[in-house]
Amino acid sequence: MHEHFDAQMAFGHIAELSSMRRLAGTPGEREAQDYVRRAFGGMGVAAHDEEFSYSDAALKLALPATCLIIGAISVMGSLAFLWRTALVIIPGAALLAVVFLGFKWSGTFERFGLHGKMKSLNLVGEIEGRKASGRVLLSAHYDSKSQLMPVLVRASFFILGYALAIIFGLAFVGLGIAFAAGAATLGNKAFFAVSLLPPLMMLGLLFNFTGNRSPGALDDASGIATILEVARVLAASPLDNLDVTIAAFGCEEVGLCGSISYLLTHQEELRQRPFFMLNYDMPFTSAAKLVLNTAFELPPVRTSKRLNAVLSETAREMGFEVGAIYMPVGAGADHMPWVKHGFEATSLVSAATSIHSSRDTLDKVNREGLRRAGEASLAALRRLDHEATSLSKKPPPPEPSSGSEGASGGG
Repeated sequence: MHEHFDAQMAFGHIAELSSMRRLAGTPGEREAQDYVRRAFGGMGVAAHDEEFSYSDAALKLALPATCLIIGAISVMGSLAFLWRTALVIIPGAALLAVVFLGFKWSGTFERFGLHGKMKSLNLVGEIEGRKASGRVLLSAHYDSKSQLMPVLVRASFFILGYALAIIFGLAFVGLGIAFAAGAATLGNKAFFAVSLLPPLMMLGLLFNFTGNRSPGALDDASGIATILEVARVLAASPLDNLDVTIAAFGCEEVGLCGSISYLLTHQEELRQRPFFMLNYDMPFTSAAKLVLNTAFELPPVRTSKRLNAVLSETAREMGFEVGAIYMPVGAGADHMPWVKHGFEATSLVSAATSIHSSRDTLDKVNREGLRRAGEASLAALRRLDHEATSLSKKPPPPEPSSGSEGASGGG
């Protein structure tokens, strides 16, 4: 029994955690921390707390400011077009520049998210390999949040708002050149009306207020349950060539603060030998499908090809369906800053319309998907462990050549 992933035990973890409302800074967050500590103790895993400071200003101010600026510039471009002035090229170029920077706003969290007066902590368990020459980090976040706007609407506003802003930014630049050359005007008042869609979407996101109504069964009690049960199995039967760190990160929904704190604290030591990071953020779909995040941001930042290949090949050999998801904007997960710092990192992550709401309840959890996530992870870890001897001969990952950024906040 000890050597197999027990989906029923994992489901019990989800049931316990989803009985708490775990927004950062609330009593529910502390309840979740106590629960994870007890779980580590119950399986005999050596664990410790790592406290960090954080600020929610990046999420509450920087993101709304980005949306407001994109919306305001877009409106100015629309008005300049309506007035048929060559000056429309200015808001067009500005809109493209701000949208590009908007895709990179994730760096705000790494620069400012950890410089605050609020306190939270990561809960970290260690399972030593028998003759380890490398390390693998398994992570998930224990906090949760609710938002006023349904997640499908929020994601649509982000993606469509950014996409349309790019289209209209290019159109404004082209029209500005045409107006300056004295060419006949293109478009009419209908074009003006349609061009107001991006600012409406961006400004609408300003009212997506955060609360503490979500049970967080999928997001992300399911991830915590998966890594805790994997930890139980590995504690009874450790890997040979890899040490395993199990990290329950705090404040993911505030801006990946726990993950970034752990990364910045430990990255130097982790570069000394082969290292892999596998994150779990709703690791299965409602149809029990496993999904890997293969890229994020724009231009796309690719996650670890090696880990994605090992996980997908292993899962398919077990008869499990595996998909891929690209996350350009509007969502983030704890593995992203690790990828941007040059580490081998990826995440099992899925999309669900019920998250960040009071509907993210226990009945949404697919038990078969939970079992598949756990069994595929253990099989992939065994494969990585088998290959770790040859991997240990490779040099550690290099330092990024310039200041790396964090990742966009709150899965």
